[in-house]
Amino acid sequence: MTARAADGGSAEAGETGAAQPSAEVDIGMIPPEVVRVAREVRTRPLGERMAAVSEPLLGRPYQVDATGEGVEPDLDPPARYDVFDCLTFVEEVLALSLAADPTSAPMVRNRLRYGASPPRYDNRRHFMVTQWIPGAIADGWLEDITDTLGPAHLLQLDIDDRTWRGWRRRSLFQLPDERLPTGHFELPVLSVDAAMEAAADIPPGALIVTVRHPKEGVPMVVTHVGFKIPSPADRPLVRHATRMRGQRVMDHSLLWYLDHLRWYHRWPVEGISVLMPREAGPRRSRLDAARSTGALPRATAARSGGTSSGR
Repeated sequence: MTARAADGGSAEAGETGAAQPSAEVDIGMIPPEVVRVAREVRTRPLGERMAAVSEPLLGRPYQVDATGEGVEPDLDPPARYDVFDCLTFVEEVLALSLAADPTSAPMVRNRLRYGASPPRYDNRRHFMVTQWIPGAIADGWLEDITDTLGPAHLLQLDIDDRTWRGWRRRSLFQLPDERLPTGHFELPVLSVDAAMEAAADIPPGALIVTVRHPKEGVPMVVTHVGFKIPSPADRPLVRHATRMRGQRVMDHSLLWYLDHLRWYHRWPVEGISVLMPREAGPRRSRLDAARSTGALPRATAARSGGTSSGR
């Protein structure tokens, strides 16, 4: 197991999980119940699919960084369904919900985790703000809708070689210096107050990304991710793998969770970003780009735009 910086399962959080895999379970096999549900709901709206495929996983224990590439330097399996951290849970739910069939879920998961690169440790999107989020948006899997929900502000993060050299957790990442992301990065953020005002308007299936105040010399700000499930407007729910009491996959009141963020005094919360998964993923992104440049014939654009076969 090597550190993975994408929340509660992140190196920046500095926690480890105690759950151990069961010897009676093939931890890399999609549970039959999940396969069945994924096929039954494949024509439903995305938020409903995400809720349905993840419901059988409720109660699964939380464990930090339980997946890898199955080879050095991270011998953990590429997928497992007995334990999750917040990001591996979200990746698996997205993969199962966006794939045309559960048998294609590993391909979607690898695209989210590695982009178009081979699935190797040095190609993994280890860092949320600098790799995972911008990569998934650029590839067409996600759309940042934060500033459509309320008065967002732009969080800015500058990272250079000195940042990495001075960061006390640098040694947890078995990457050469030249593979560490540097540059100027931006992320739209809703304050906790603005997020609470917007909670009812966040669409089902949207990823809710917890963002902390930038710290001098720390190359990360994202510490958690979950997603909203279909729920009454006055009682919106977030589903996530969490280290909070119980340390498992569970649902929480979104309003309670947002208010809870106010009490993180050791590392205060800046707010949340909201990312919406895109039906048909990269295929739709390519079609949108072609339409915007006029490269796609009008009739073809209309037909293609009306399909969602890339789910």
